[in-house]
Amino acid sequence: MSKDEAYLSMLRANSALTAAYHTKSVVKTEQQKDLERLLNASGVPPSSIADLACGGGALSHHLKALYPQARFTLCDLDPVALGIARKLNGEDGFTYGSEDLNLLTGLADNSFDLVCCWQTLLALVDAQTAIRQMLRITKPGGRIFASSLFNLDHDVDLRTQLRDHTLPSGAQGQWVSYNTFSRRTVAEWLDGHASAYELHRFTPGIDIHNTGNGLGTFTVNGERGRLQISGGFLMNWAILEIVK
Repeated sequence: MSKDEAYLSMLRANSALTAAYHTKSVVKTEQQKDLERLLNASGVPPSSIADLACGGGALSHHLKALYPQARFTLCDLDPVALGIARKLNGEDGFTYGSEDLNLLTGLADNSFDLVCCWQTLLALVDAQTAIRQMLRITKPGGRIFASSLFNLDHDVDLRTQLRDHTLPSGAQGQWVSYNTFSRRTVAEWLDGHASAYELHRFTPGIDIHNTGNGLGTFTVNGERGRLQISGGFLMNWAILEIVK
């Protein structure tokens, strides 16, 4: 049984909207560009890549252009997303599977040079267990890159439950986790389990317009710079890089 049944239930309720989002999300994002910059700086190209909570497969679609010889394993609990990912990326060099991030039962120890998990930790009930599973499947010396909300300036975590009334799931009364993790929490996750790690602050270089939709993200420009807001939260995006 997944610890994130509420999230799965939300995906099912919003399946039509989720499918539309994945289908249109093939354009390379600013965060994807930042990942590629970090990968270029990390050294040896990976030959085996796991894309966890892959959604519609856009991240791997762009990484394939960088690493055409690499083998990709794409995992998600949402069958609709996996179908879109398969249609986008095909079968050559790609395998697909339904996996719970807290278990990853179909993935063997020390299997991947690179593990990516994009914009997903924030929605998990137990992000620490997911990180430990990512470490388990990563080869010694391999890297994990996970983007999420991180509080880089204060030792404060936010563990919240959100109900988005603009979505079918919200109309059905469903609540989901929406979390921000501090540096101190990340240090606790990784103590004794990683050889090195770093949190790379990410601030989008473009403005995102407010559509008025609940969890839709938008930009506010003020005297102190650009802020990104989503669901009433200040979006403290960062990319967590872990070396096993």
